[in-house]
Amino acid sequence: MSLPGRLQETFSPEEVQFIVENQKIKIFPRITTSKKRGGDSSRNNNNNNTDNEDMSRWRMLTMDGRALENMIVMKSTEVTLWLALLLKQQSKCNIIIPEWLTIKGLDLMLQYEKRNIERFSALPWDWLVVSEILFKQAADDFNDPIYELRNRIQDLKEIRQMKVLQGLKNLNESHMQLDNLGLLEINELRPFIVRVMDKLRQIHASGIDTTETENQDYDDDNDIGMGTMISSDRDASSSIPPNAMSF
Repeated sequence: MSLPGRLQETFSPEEVQFIVENQKIKIFPRITTSKKRGGDSSRNNNNNNTDNEDMSRWRMLTMDGRALENMIVMKSTEVTLWLALLLKQQSKCNIIIPEWLTIKGLDLMLQYEKRNIERFSALPWDWLVVSEILFKQAADDFNDPIYELRNRIQDLKEIRQMKVLQGLKNLNESHMQLDNLGLLEINELRPFIVRVMDKLRQIHASGIDTTETENQDYDDDNDIGMGTMISSDRDASSSIPPNAMSF
């Protein structure tokens, strides 16, 4: 079954979140994935040869079968965002907030955006989605006030939107240069820009057809004109009396 046209042009919010949640983020685990396997302490004391086996680690697996690093309490490690959120819901980790998602980091980005009228700051491609997810599901892991961070995120979004609108002036039927735009920003712009580029392509193609038609008409007119001149010359020659031709 084919998707509706509106869903073919852009990612749905659920698709965007699914893509972003597969990116890595750092956490401080509250659990250790190192366990003793089998046997009690008395049995282990009686058989020293099995100590190493009883202390061996087990591995936590993701659904795709890849092993994660063995987690140790309060020792930072990297996991996918979806797993970090799951552990967070179970109070088994704290999420380490990225440097760019702090007041200091966002202020630096704002300064860059204001200084460079035609350039975009190098924010992560998933910055809008990640910030919203962490604001909602990991608010207690932030050191800065959430409302101040939200204000800065909104300022960044509005400044970048204005730059995009100005950048549309340089849009042609085949190219638009807008570096460092995020996934959500591109997803919002895609339908409009695609339609504009299609229209420009049609105008460009019709302009070429019109020029070719005009050139063809001009060539035809020239051919007709030359034929008329030759015919007139012949008629003029035939109208001269024979004696006028003698010397």
